[in-house]
Amino acid sequence: MMNFKLIYKNVRRSIKDYVIYFLTLALGVSLFYAFNSVSSQPALNDLNYSMEVFGDALVLYIGLLTKFIAIIFAFLIIYANQFIMKRRKKEMGVYMTLGMSKWRISSIFVGETFLVGLFALIIGLWLGFLMSQVISILALKMFVGNAVGYKLLLSIEAIKETILSFSIIFIIVALFNTRNIMNIKLIDLLIANRKNQELKVHNKWVTGILFLLAIISIFFGVLLLFKYGLDKDCLTGIVSLLGVGIVLFYYTISGVMILLVKKNKKLYFRELNSFLFRQFGSKMQINFLVMSILCALLTASLVVLGTGFSVTSSMNKQVTSATPFDLTIAQPYDDNIGILERAEQDGIPLKENLNDYAEIMLYNTGLTYGDLFKGQQIELSDLEQEILMSQVTFITETDYNQQLELLGERQIQLEENNYIINASYERFIKYIQYFLNNVGKVSIGDNELIPADKNVFDNIIYLTNSTMANDVGTIVVPDEMGSLMNSDSFLLNGIFSSQEIEGKVYKVMNNKWIEKSLDGSIYYVTKSVIQDTYFGVFGVVAFICSYLGIILMIVTLSILALQQLTETQDNKERYMTLSKIGADKKMINRLLYRQIGFYFISPLILASILSIFTTKVVLEKLEPFFEISIKQNMFVSFGIILLLYAIYFIATYQSAKQVIVDGRLK
Repeated sequence: MMNFKLIYKNVRRSIKDYVIYFLTLALGVSLFYAFNSVSSQPALNDLNYSMEVFGDALVLYIGLLTKFIAIIFAFLIIYANQFIMKRRKKEMGVYMTLGMSKWRISSIFVGETFLVGLFALIIGLWLGFLMSQVISILALKMFVGNAVGYKLLLSIEAIKETILSFSIIFIIVALFNTRNIMNIKLIDLLIANRKNQELKVHNKWVTGILFLLAIISIFFGVLLLFKYGLDKDCLTGIVSLLGVGIVLFYYTISGVMILLVKKNKKLYFRELNSFLFRQFGSKMQINFLVMSILCALLTASLVVLGTGFSVTSSMNKQVTSATPFDLTIAQPYDDNIGILERAEQDGIPLKENLNDYAEIMLYNTGLTYGDLFKGQQIELSDLEQEILMSQVTFITETDYNQQLELLGERQIQLEENNYIINASYERFIKYIQYFLNNVGKVSIGDNELIPADKNVFDNIIYLTNSTMANDVGTIVVPDEMGSLMNSDSFLLNGIFSSQEIEGKVYKVMNNKWIEKSLDGSIYYVTKSVIQDTYFGVFGVVAFICSYLGIILMIVTLSILALQQLTETQDNKERYMTLSKIGADKKMINRLLYRQIGFYFISPLILASILSIFTTKVVLEKLEPFFEISIKQNMFVSFGIILLLYAIYFIATYQSAKQVIVDGRLK
C-alpha cells in the first residue's frame, strides 16, 4: 500500500517527464486497435468471392505487420524508458542513500511504468475506437463500394490483441528496468547530471573533403535512381551509394556548419548563438549514425505514407471514369452469330435484363500499330511493345455513334473519305497525335482517308479487367467503308437496371461461358467485377502503406524527441550556468526552441529531398499501371506528416523546458 502511494505521487509529480513516453504509447495503442478492428465490420464479412480474397489478404497482412510493429514498439518504448531512468537517476541515488533496497526501487519504477502504461492503454483504446470508425468507413468504401453497411461497434478481438501485445511489451520493459537498476552504482547516480560530451574539432580540410564526398554520393545515387529506377540488379548499389552519402553528410555537417557560422561574427555572437551552434554541432557529431537512420526512416515514411493516402484519394475518381458501362462482352466474328443471339442460344437471359445496350462490329484492315507509328522514336515497355504487332481496330460511324449514345455523349458526323481516331491510353496518345499532325493518311482498299479532326477523341469503347483507359487507338470511318474491311469481332456494351440484376446475369454467364472464356472464344466482364478487383488491390495497398507510413513516422519522431530530451537532461547544468551569468528565462527558452527546432528539421530536410526523387521514380512505376495521378494528392499526406511533426515538436519543447527550468531560472 505504501509503495502504491509513492508510485502514484511520483507519477503525479513527474507527469511531464512521461509526456513523450505516454504520447508514443497512446498513439501506438490507438493505431493497433484501429487497424486491427477493421475486420469486425459485418459488411466486410459478406463480400463476394473476388473481394473476399482481398479482404482476407488485408486482415492477413495487417496481422503480420502488427507483429512486426509490436517488436519495433518494444524497442522504442525501452528507448523512451531510458530517458525517464536517466532523468531520475539522482532520485534513485537518494532512495539508495536512505537505505532503500534495489528490489524496492525497481518495484517502484516498474509500478510507475505500469501506471502510465495503463493510462496510455485506456486513452489509446478510446482514441483507437474513434479512429477505427473513420478507417472502417474507408474500408467499406474500398471493398464494398459504399458505407451503407457501416455499424458503430467495439471490437473485442482487437482489444484483446492490443492488450496482449502491449502487455508483453510492458513485461519486457519491466525486466529491462529491473536489470538496469540492479546493475547501477550509487556514485553513478549521484554524479549523473555532471557528465557531458565535448565538441571535437576535426581538421577542416578533412571535414570539407568528406562533406564533398557526401554530396557527390547522394548526387550520383539520385542520378542512378533516375536512370535505373527500381531495377533489382541496380537497387542494392543505389541504396548503398545513398546510404554512404547520408552517413557522411551527417558526420560532417556539424563541422561545416560551425566553420561557416564562425565566419559571420555578428550571427555567431548574437545572444546565445555561440552556445546553440556548439551544442548542436556536438550532438550531431555524437549522433550522426542515429540521424542517418532517422533520415532513412523519414524518407521511407514520406514515400510510403504519401503513396498510401494518394492511392486512397485517387481511387473513386479513377473507377468511375473508367467504367461507364455495366457490361462488356466481346467474341470473335464467327458465321455472323451476334452476342445476343449466342446468349439466347446458350440460355443466358441477357437481352431482357438490359435497360440499354449497343452491339457493334469491330473491323481490321491488316494495318498494325507499328505501321501507324512508323518513323517515330517509340519508348514503350516490353508489354506495350507487343501491342505494336497487333492490328488497328476500325469502327464504322454508325456503330461509334451507338456507343456515344450509350455514353450520353454528342454524336459525330463524318464527311466522305474522312476519319477520326479515338484513343484513351495516355502513353500512346502522343504517338497518335504525331501521326495525325505529320502523316494523317489511312488507306482502305483503294480509298485514301484523311483526318476530319486532328484532335484525338478519348471516349471509352469497352471495359477491360483493369481501370486503365486502355483504348490504344480505334479508327472511326464512314459506314460505306465497312464492306471493304475484314470483320474481326462483335462487341456489346450494356447497362443494367440494378446491381442486383447485374450480379444474377453475371452468375449465369459464369456457369455457361466459363470454358469459352478460358479458351478465348468469348470475353465478358462487368463493372462490379472491375471495381471489386480495383478496390481490392488499391485497398490493400492503401491500408498497408498508410499503416506502415504512420508507424514509421511515429517511431522517427519519438526517437528524435527522446534524444533531444536526453541531451537536454545532459546539459542541464550548462543551462543553469547560463542563467547564473545573466541569461534570463526568455533567452534560454528561445535558445531551447531553436536547438530542438534545428534537431527536428535536420533529418527532415534531406529526407524531403530524397523522398521527392524516390517518389518520382515510384510514380513512374505506378502511374502507367494503375493510371492514377498521385502527384496531385501528395499534399494531404504531407499535411498529416507536418501535423505529427508539430505535435511531437511542441511536446518535446514543453518537456525540455520542464527539464531545465524546475522553477530555478530567473
